[in-house]
Amino acid sequence: MNIKKLLLSQIEKVVFDLRYDFLYEDEYGELLCQVIQRDSSGSIESTPISFHLRINEEKGTGQLIYYQAKGEMNRHSFDIENPDTILAILTFIAGVLVSPQKNVGPES
Repeated sequence: MNIKKLLLSQIEKVVFDLRYDFLYEDEYGELLCQVIQRDSSGSIESTPISFHLRINEEKGTGQLIYYQAKGEMNRHSFDIENPDTILAILTFIAGVLVSPQKNVGPES
């Protein structure tokens, strides 16, 4: 089982469903990920959340370290054998993206 692919696909699905883009870079065994919002011309408007994703494929465990503009904001550990830990990650990311600071009213 490839935990990295599983997690990235699930995070990407949540992010895309909320109309954001998801970018990641895999360097030195650690994934650097960003959720971005684009304006109508396709330029990056904001980065509501970024995170490092550390995975131990052999043990089926890992950790996400979340960042916003002010620095580290949260951490989640996960164990692939415990679906609640994966659900907590997806719920947290969705909660940040649907926070009250996002304007969800009709466009002028």
